[in-house]
Amino acid sequence: MKKIFLFIVFNLFLIGVNSAQTKAAFIRAGEEAMTKHDYFSAMNYFEEALAFPGSETEIRYQYGEAARQFFAYDLAIQQYQLVLNDKKADQFPLTKFWLSTAYQSLGQYEKAINGFKDFIKNTPNEAFKNQAISAQQACKWALSLVNQPHNIEVTHLDKKINTPYSEFGAIRQGDTLYYSSYRYKMMKDLSDPQRRMTKVLTQTGTAKGRPLTRKFNETDKLTAHTSLTSNGQRIYYTICEYIGTVDIRCQIYFRDQDKRKRWGKAEKLPATVNMEGYTSTQPTWGLDPTTEKEVLYFSSDRPEGKGGLDIYQVEITKNGFGVPTNLTAINTEKDDITPFYHQKSQTLFFSSEGYQNLGGYDIYQTKHNGSTWEPPQHTGYPLNSSYNDIYFTLNADSTQAYISSNRTGSFYLEEKNKACCNDIFAVKIHPPLPKDPSVPEKDTTTLVIMPPTPPVPPVEPVLVDTTPVVVVAPPPPVKPVPETPPVIPTKVPVTPPKVITAPPIVTTIDQLKTMLPLPLYFHNDRPDAHSFLETTNKNYETTYNDYIQRRQEYLTAVLTDEKQSVNDFFDQDLKMGYTEFLAFCNGVVTQLEQGKNVSLILQGFTSPRALSGYNLALGKRRTASIINFFQSHQNGVFVPYFNGGQLNIKEKSFGETKASSSVSDLLQDRRNSIYVPAAARERRVELVEIQVK
Repeated sequence: MKKIFLFIVFNLFLIGVNSAQTKAAFIRAGEEAMTKHDYFSAMNYFEEALAFPGSETEIRYQYGEAARQFFAYDLAIQQYQLVLNDKKADQFPLTKFWLSTAYQSLGQYEKAINGFKDFIKNTPNEAFKNQAISAQQACKWALSLVNQPHNIEVTHLDKKINTPYSEFGAIRQGDTLYYSSYRYKMMKDLSDPQRRMTKVLTQTGTAKGRPLTRKFNETDKLTAHTSLTSNGQRIYYTICEYIGTVDIRCQIYFRDQDKRKRWGKAEKLPATVNMEGYTSTQPTWGLDPTTEKEVLYFSSDRPEGKGGLDIYQVEITKNGFGVPTNLTAINTEKDDITPFYHQKSQTLFFSSEGYQNLGGYDIYQTKHNGSTWEPPQHTGYPLNSSYNDIYFTLNADSTQAYISSNRTGSFYLEEKNKACCNDIFAVKIHPPLPKDPSVPEKDTTTLVIMPPTPPVPPVEPVLVDTTPVVVVAPPPPVKPVPETPPVIPTKVPVTPPKVITAPPIVTTIDQLKTMLPLPLYFHNDRPDAHSFLETTNKNYETTYNDYIQRRQEYLTAVLTDEKQSVNDFFDQDLKMGYTEFLAFCNGVVTQLEQGKNVSLILQGFTSPRALSGYNLALGKRRTASIINFFQSHQNGVFVPYFNGGQLNIKEKSFGETKASSSVSDLLQDRRNSIYVPAAARERRVELVEIQVK
């Protein structure tokens, strides 16, 4: 078992193990993960804690908080509602505020408005009351925008580009699309779990995207955020490093192209740009609208900013780079990120949390009036959604754009959570329709925009932990698309269950031996979840009937390309295994009726998801459930043979000691440690030998 769970559970054994201590360990682990902003792990720890009795309301509130901050809004809403329906709801006075915030993030603005209204009426907390008032106004504004959609089409790119991990920063140069992907494991990483890294990929034509060649991508760092000059001969990008479990720090580099169209050596920008101890990221090449000199726009969290990440520009000179300038006219106290300069229209696009928006990050545009940048203008709906909409880029004639978003249609790592990750969307921009058909359409060099939207009015500070998002690879957290009624998880088409026919007739000892080894499978931590006992009152028929009903749960938890293998496991391994087991039992009855003495050997196995000592006990409970099956089968047909000594069953638990090293043992990685068939096949009892005398 790997380090994180060893640390938690081993210390429990030092003081004596019981279910209360185990529950407390899950809660402590969840709270520790929250302090590290590892909300995904926190969610899974709190979910495990909920399996134990007692203190459910407190755990559900923490579970909801972790889910909300991981952007799993449906799950957060579910937990908050359970808290509100509990008699202890008064102990968590901010539940209605965060529930309404989750509705807002899902684009369910009317529910959010009503929730904020109720919260404002009943809370004595002035700071949160002010925030609720601002949020309620923002929801009303968002409703008006959604009712005035622009004439654009937003299309999710297919699996040649997107994966269940984050893809972002798409920009087209000629017939080549450059983008970044967070799908790759950091092979030399010693962290547990192993962290992921980004690479820069390209797609030519309709081919599948592939990483840039000739060692462009780093082997132990994150490479991302590309921008090319207009002639395509220089590429700016970032190289990032982890500075903690999830936090990343980036610095900007460039490469020049040689005569053979190959990218040369990586050159790091000077310390004036890459300020030591701070992030400089998301570079985009452009021009200064006043001087028409080359500049680089980028985002940074350096200390002279307004707050969070701000947008800067730095002049590119013959001798290098100048001193960066903060674009104070457009930056806010929150994060302002992913700048993109559109040369033809001389427009700067960027995403921000600091202006009135549909939820999370929205895309804004601004122009320079000769002396300063004009007030940013919102780019409307459906380019923006209630999700995070970031990394906007636009072609020269303003007809085709790309964005990154986790709006509806994006691929999810876990379907049940509906959170993570950013995918790339193509945006087709149509000219605005003329008011009179007889009036010819006018050319447009920029998006149709809404009237200027002021920054969100300042309110008293939130008295909670709100660490700024560092927008690097992976890109910033992601927000959900407007849906009314609430988003309902789509049912995955399930292969119609095969009818279990009567078991084949098995009568001879040779027929019985050819059926071995015969594996029988169990759902995670069954029978008797969260128990350290080595025996159980349940029999295998009970656990099988429970397991076979969980097909949809498994299909929902895995990736799309894993669903067929899950169906195959349920039909070919679980069902057929049970059918063969029934036939085996009938054959054993035949041998006993002929006066033979029969000995069976069972071996119990588990996946490596818990501590070794716990898994040994679990393996014994599983073999005990098989023995219980024999004792209750067909109204006790085997009981006289047990009592008379004709039937003897020997058992052994191997726990996780025989489990494949390729199977995940991480609590937070539920898909790979519970639901994929490789993990499911580790949870079994095998009938390995029959001896007949």
